[in-house]
Amino acid sequence: MKALYTFLIGCFCVGVTLAQSDIASVEYFFDTDPGLGNGISIDIDPDVELLDQNFNIPTTGLDQGTHRLFMRVVNVDGLTSMYNYKTFRISDVPDTNSASLVETEFFFNSDPGFGNGYTRVTNNSNSMNRNFNITIDGLPVGTHRLFFRTKNSDNEWSMYTYKTFRKSDAPITNSADIVEAEYYFNTDPGLGNGTNIDVADVASLDESFNISTASLPIGTHRMFLRVKNSDNTWSLYDHKTFRVSDAPITNSADIVEAEYYFNSDPGLGNGTHIDVSDVASLDENFSIPTSSLNIGTHRMFMRVKNSDNSWSMYDNKTFRVSDLPEINTASIITAEYFIDVDPGFGNATSLTISGDDIDENVIVPTSGSISQGDHYLHIRVQNTDGTWSLYDRQLFEIDGTLGVASEELSEISIYPIPASDYVNIKTPNHVQIKSIRLIDMNGKIVMQVQDQIEKINISNLQQGVYLMQITTNNSSLSKRIIKN
Repeated sequence: MKALYTFLIGCFCVGVTLAQSDIASVEYFFDTDPGLGNGISIDIDPDVELLDQNFNIPTTGLDQGTHRLFMRVVNVDGLTSMYNYKTFRISDVPDTNSASLVETEFFFNSDPGFGNGYTRVTNNSNSMNRNFNITIDGLPVGTHRLFFRTKNSDNEWSMYTYKTFRKSDAPITNSADIVEAEYYFNTDPGLGNGTNIDVADVASLDESFNISTASLPIGTHRMFLRVKNSDNTWSLYDHKTFRVSDAPITNSADIVEAEYYFNSDPGLGNGTHIDVSDVASLDENFSIPTSSLNIGTHRMFMRVKNSDNSWSMYDNKTFRVSDLPEINTASIITAEYFIDVDPGFGNATSLTISGDDIDENVIVPTSGSISQGDHYLHIRVQNTDGTWSLYDRQLFEIDGTLGVASEELSEISIYPIPASDYVNIKTPNHVQIKSIRLIDMNGKIVMQVQDQIEKINISNLQQGVYLMQITTNNSSLSKRIIKN
């Protein structure tokens, strides 16, 4: 018997509006498109602008396996929407077997046939959950698979289940003391031919050794170490990779001169001179003018010369030259705030202020209709010249309260984040999306959709952070997304 599936339109994002005309009918098809108007029609009565209904769609003519259900709508002007689809699977209704389990058998690696494995008696029961001690003495060292199956009172055998395991030799216990150790570099000279290390007779070796690397050339090397016990048995080696480098040059000559330059190197001694006292190291503050530089990003380089007439390598720092900020002496007379969406200058919620600057705590209520999730609080001020400031913003989060709506919102998935072209929205089957909107960091709504959809195209948006606000049939959710 095949299962009969009930499909919820809201799960497929088929809610579509066409040029603001009412939707008159829906057609669907499975797997292969028969052509516009040739699918199985569902009449919509009365005609609606947005489709949000449940339909029972029979699957009795379909084979067992995976299928795709496609849907599209036709409006009163005869225009047909793009289709949307959902993948589903048809399988047999599982058989119900009430016979009790009466026997269990197991075997290793190869199936000897039903009833020919190693038998374990099973008390009559509908299910089995027991521990068995199974010997593996007869198995060779290596990897094996243990298979289990059961037989019921109707003399029917189950499918087997199995577990892979590995049998290994029991570890050898060595009680002989370590009597000798040797090391070598890079190439093994043979057992006993390395450089000897004197060790006391011990069961285990945990000491520090000073090993000379004077004979090694500059570069990367490996040191190998192994030990021998009183039974004249050598261990496997252990090794460590290391690098030999030149000893650092110690320069005792004093610093006698320093110079700096911007962006391009004029050559040793041709930079702008800085007077310094003869010192072994330089740790001073200097005031360096940037008035000759254009507005923009620059790099300042500095180097020193010692009494041996040797110049150091340069050090550098990147910095930016910008215009002096304009100083506005007009007093602040108004302040306002808004959450997420900018209603326009002067139309936000007013704040009570006093003085020419604001440095106080403001309590902003978040109860009421604000949705669960991420939000931005924006604040701006206006002075006596009628000029509004740029706003400052602060991210905050509204936690969900215990309840069905909060539980449903926690099951909504938005991915991938960050995204470049599309953002997917996955909802539980019983949750219907009423609308979605995207808000940029300036509080502007840049996209608004009144449909049940599973994917939003953001390829035409600027890079940055946005708020995605989703309204469902029960509640609403606000989440940050990032456009790459």
